[in-house]
Amino acid sequence: MTIDKRSLDRQAADWLRDAIIDGRFTSGMKLTEAGLAGEVGLSRSTVRAALQRLCADGLVVQRPYSGWEVAPLSREDANELYMLRYCLEGMAAKLAAQKIDDFGRKALVSALNTLERVSATGDRRAIAEADLNVHETICALAKNKRLAAHLELLNQSILIYVMSTNQAMESSTVLVSEHQELVNAIITGDADLSERLAKEHVANAEIFIIENLAKRQDTQPA
Repeated sequence: MTIDKRSLDRQAADWLRDAIIDGRFTSGMKLTEAGLAGEVGLSRSTVRAALQRLCADGLVVQRPYSGWEVAPLSREDANELYMLRYCLEGMAAKLAAQKIDDFGRKALVSALNTLERVSATGDRRAIAEADLNVHETICALAKNKRLAAHLELLNQSILIYVMSTNQAMESSTVLVSEHQELVNAIITGDADLSERLAKEHVANAEIFIIENLAKRQDTQPA
């Protein structure tokens, strides 16, 4: 028997997070504690604690007098997220290039190879996660715990934007080549180039996401 050491509310939060990322629960969708409790077979208090966890992560919001709903995707929210990511990813890449060693080079190349392999599958969730894994590996190589904590929190929301706007599927060739440039700069220890490429990557991603959000809003019925 496999013993799951996570608390029940953490298990429920992980289940809800996956449902939101996979698009089962969509942006703006109403969520009820009673309905979710029945679906996952847990108490309403446990589900409420799970929702509060996701609320702290920015994945759900609690509306006065109307209950819970999946956090809506908006251009304003994307701009705020990517503004923070722009600064943090640039810093992470610069530090990683300054501190890179043989072990770090192998880890970074492995993460890039995984992205290249997964990109050929067409699996949107897997591609998005492999994309973020490259950045998480870079962040780990920066060896700054507070920086890592802030980026981990951001990535919870960023993954939903990537999935919802099909960013990872725009062009697998471009996606891999952009990361290849960044990885090469970090591996060779070019801190300034690494910082610039990381920031350019995030800026380009933000432009694509905001353009797609605008298209989604334009095609929605009034």
